[in-house]
Formats: sequence, C-alpha cells, structure tokens
Amino acid sequence: MPPGDSAPAGQQSTSRRQLLRRRARHRRARSRVAAHRSRRPVALQPQYPRRPGATSIVAGRVLCYDGSHFCSESVMAGESILIVDDKADARAWLIDHVLRPAGYLVHEAATLADARARLVGSPPQLVILDAHLNGDDGLTLLPEATALAPVIVTTDQPSVEGMSAALAAGARDVLVYPLSPERLARSIKTQLRTAAMLRERSQLREQVERQIQEFNALYTVGKKASALLDIEESLSLVVSAAVNLTGAEEGALMLRDPDSGELFLRAHYNLSDATIQHLRVRVNDALMNRVVQSGRPIMLSGSELIRSHTALPVKAILSVPLFAGDRVTGVLSVDNRLNVHPFTEHDVHLLSTLADSAAIAIENAHLYWQADSERAKLDTIVREIADVVIVTDAETRILLINKAARAAFNLDDRAIGRPIAEAIPNQAIVDLFDQRKLRSHNWRAEVVLPDGRTLQGQLSILSGIGYGAVLQDISRLKELDRIKNEFVSIVSHDLRTPLTTIRGYVSLLPRVGPLNEQQQEFVQRVERSMSGIVELIGDLLDIGKIEAGVDWELKPVPLHRVVSRAAEQLRSEAQARQHTLTIDAPDGPSVLGQARRLEQVVTNLVGNAIKYTPDGGRIDVHVREEDGFLAL
Repeated sequence: MPPGDSAPAGQQSTSRRQLLRRRARHRRARSRVAAHRSRRPVALQPQYPRRPGATSIVAGRVLCYDGSHFCSESVMAGESILIVDDKADARAWLIDHVLRPAGYLVHEAATLADARARLVGSPPQLVILDAHLNGDDGLTLLPEATALAPVIVTTDQPSVEGMSAALAAGARDVLVYPLSPERLARSIKTQLRTAAMLRERSQLREQVERQIQEFNALYTVGKKASALLDIEESLSLVVSAAVNLTGAEEGALMLRDPDSGELFLRAHYNLSDATIQHLRVRVNDALMNRVVQSGRPIMLSGSELIRSHTALPVKAILSVPLFAGDRVTGVLSVDNRLNVHPFTEHDVHLLSTLADSAAIAIENAHLYWQADSERAKLDTIVREIADVVIVTDAETRILLINKAARAAFNLDDRAIGRPIAEAIPNQAIVDLFDQRKLRSHNWRAEVVLPDGRTLQGQLSILSGIGYGAVLQDISRLKELDRIKNEFVSIVSHDLRTPLTTIRGYVSLLPRVGPLNEQQQEFVQRVERSMSGIVELIGDLLDIGKIEAGVDWELKPVPLHRVVSRAAEQLRSEAQARQHTLTIDAPDGPSVLGQARRLEQVVTNLVGNAIKYTPDGGRIDVHVREEDGFLAL
C-alpha cells in the first residue's frame, strides 16, 4: 500500500487477529523450548475436548467429543503400570496428571537395576520407559520388559533413527516431550487393551492346545486299550493317562468281584506298597458304596472327605464307575494325598471317558477270551473227531486236515496248501471236490480206502473260505446192510417153501370130500391169511430192491378193479363193526403203476376207515375222473 494511505477497517481487524495468533504461537514455542531444556512436562490442566475426535481424562474417565455430543469410557482401573525415569518431577507429573486420576496402580524405578528388580518381583501390565537414564541407554531394557508387558517409550531428543530403533526393539509407542495427557492416556489405554486381547488370545490358544492334547491322549489311550489283548497292560495304560490328564498324584482301577462284592486292585499308578495291600475294600465303604451303588462319579475334597467317612487318607479324590451294560463292574479313581488342590468337572469328564475306555478294554478282553476258548474247543473237536475232515479254499488247496484225515490218507503238514488232487491220490476224493457238482446243492459220494474201509463223504460250500468235506466211516454199516439183505433173502426163501405147501394142501381139501358152508369159510380165511403172509414176504424183498436202487416196473393198471377187489376183501371186517360199506368204482381209464402196490394203498386206506369209524357207521369208496386224473 502506498505510504500515507490508511487501510480499511476490515483489513485492520484481520491484521490484528493475525498478530494475536502469531504472539500465541511464540508463547507456546517458548514453553516447549523451556520444557525441552528442563525436561519437565508442561503442566496442562485437564480440559474437556472441544474439537471432534479429541479426548480428555476427567475424573478417571476418558471423554471423547464427536462434534455433537460427549461420550465417556472407563479406563482400565486397577492395572499395574511401571514408570522407569530418572527424573522425579517427570514421574510425579505422570502420576498426578495421568495415571492416578485414571485409577492405575503405579510403581516407580529410577534406574535400570530398579526396573529389572520390579519386572522380576511383580511384573506390571504396562511399562512407561524413558529413553535416557542418567546417561544410560534406556532402550537396553526393552528386550526384558517387552517379554513381560507392552512398553511406551518417552524421549526429549526425538530423531527418526532413535524412534525407529525403539519400535524395532519392541516398543509399542514412542511419545515425545512435552507430553500431552490426552495423547498419553489414549496410548496407555490402547496398549493395555491390546495386551489384554493378546493375553486372552494366548489363553484361548493354550486352552485349545490343551484340549487338543487331551483329545489326542484320550483317542490314543482308547485305541491302544481296545487293541491290546493283555488286560493288565490295557488297564495300566488307562490309569496312567488318568493321573497325567487330571494332574493327580495317584491313581487306581479296581474291579468288582461278582461273587464276594469286593473291589480288588487291577491297576495302579504311583501307589505305595502299604496302600496296595489295603486296596481290597468291601463295597460298604462309605465312598465306594456311593460310587458302586449310585453308578455316578464322586468328587470330594477338604471337609467333604471328613463327612464322607472314607478310610482313604487323601485330601482330594475323584472316582467314577465302570459299566458293563447297566451294571457297575468297577471304579476308576485318582487322588491327591499331599496337594489340597481339588478336582474339577472337567476332570470328571476326562476320567469318565477313560473309564469307558477301560470298560471297553475289559469287554474286548473277555470276548477275546471267550472266542479263543470256543476256538480251542472247536479245534479239539475237529482234531479229535473220528470222522475225516478236509477243508480247502476256493481253488481246492488244502487248508485243514484233522487227525482222522491224516491217518486215512497218510498225510502230514506238507499237504497244507497243496491242491487236493496232488495231496490225495484218490479219484473218489477228487470227484468229491469236483466244483461242477456243487453249483446247486451239496454233493455226497462214497470213498473206498486202500485198507478196504468205505467212507461216505459230503462236500459243503463254506462261505468266504472254500469247501469242507466230512467223511464218515460206514464200513460197519455196509456190513450190517449186507447181513440184513442176506437175512431177508434167506427168511423169504424159508417162509415161501412151507407156505406153498400149506396153500397146496388147503386147495386139496375140497377134493377129499364136500365141505359145508362153515368149512368153506374157514378155508377161505386161511387162504386170505396166507396171501397176506406172501405179500409181507414180497414187501421184505421190495425193501431190498428199493435200497439197491432197482427201478420198479410200471404197467397200465385198471384202477376200478384194484379198488373193488381191495374193498371187497375188507367187507367182512366192515360187517363185524356193523358198518355199511359201499363201493362205487365204475369202469374207467387205466393208470400207470404196480397193481399190488396200488391194492396195498387202497387196503390201508379202507382198513383205516373201518378201524377208526365208530361202530354202525357208513363208509363209501368212490373212484371218479377229475381233470385228467383219477381220484379215490
């Protein structure tokens, strides 16, 4: 502006405000310089925040302003903070203006040695560390401090290199003097919250890792215990795992004697000899009675043990039942004899799971013992049975031969695994194992041995194995059959001869002289009886033919004649029972069969009707044609 001209009023007002602002900035700059020189923080009074996003500590609370209203958050009161600074006035300022109003517990250290002692004695939740301590480099404390708590570094000699070195050494934040109470409060709160989150995350990670380890331990114990066939080893594994997982001092597994009702020790961990000798207790023991009778876990410690009246000298005990179905078969127990630390519900869950593994191991061992016992019995039966037993695979390679088979075919262990045709040079045996004969049914055959004995064998299909043959010595039966046939033949011949003579003389009686009516009836009855005896002899011979497999000779037979003749022969018997016997057998087509056999069938049928019908009944014999068949 040219000299002499006066400025407008608005410009004069603007210039005055600019001048006032420059003076205020100069005053603040001088204050900062003085603070740097004295290393004393500027003692600013706490103010309510006026700008959006600003915060302030008032009455132990962090106040924030979002531009329209105030919000309030409680600081983490009760957290322990360690101040490491060689300036007492700086420590006092931090305590009076920032930490104590917020409710923090404060510890002070003026030297590195004091700080290390504080860190070891009572580790804080946060460390505020000055970068320079009486000429010492305060950053040398960072490795030790950051291992225990987050660290905020303060400095009055700011530099990019120094701040980078502090952050690289593990510091969470670096603040430069003069310190702002609001800025320091926010940093403290952030670091404490972050540290709490990290601790919680670490605890959760440790909990998850512990659960994984417990799961792996339970899985491993369950798998090994169920796979082991030695019951003692299985139960010892379970008890050892119970002690390790629950942190107990001792462990024991007792099984209940089904006869005496006592619990006796089967496996233990870290028990003394004296304790082992006394671990055969009756169920009427107060504590064990509750476990066995209720079938529920018992967890006691301290005065609860005194009230339980148990004889076990322990300070804490946890016992869970073992079940076989719905029956308690034992007790798995862990205890602390010296440590008073009680067990937890989590320990109950762990011990119950291990008790289930023990019960499964016991049941598996019992089933294995039963199966092994039954297998031994079966092996003895197969080995000692008199019948020949041969088992092959699907390719007819020998899998098993018993003592009788070895003796019958002169076999030894070298026959195992060989084809049946190579091991046993007997064509009848080879034919018996002919697979073509097994497609629809089991196969039977007779095998003649070199010593003359005869074996009757039956071959069966064994699912999943192959084939099994059982051969029974029928030499004695064959001999008895031969004797029977010979006897029947002799008896039939010896009986036919006198019967023929008797029949001849009976037929000559009418020639000797006339017979009256009664004599003729007697002669007819004798002839009918002799005919019956002749038929019986014929039946004996027929049995031999049937067993020999001789086919009957079938011929066309007029059935109406056979029925009429057979029924008429029984009329006298019907009259004796006062029955009315009618015969309706009209002429019709013939049937293919044997006349004598058909007559025997009709005789048996009508005879039974006469025998089992009440006296004075009616018996009708009909023969009729139905759908191409003749029905009687």
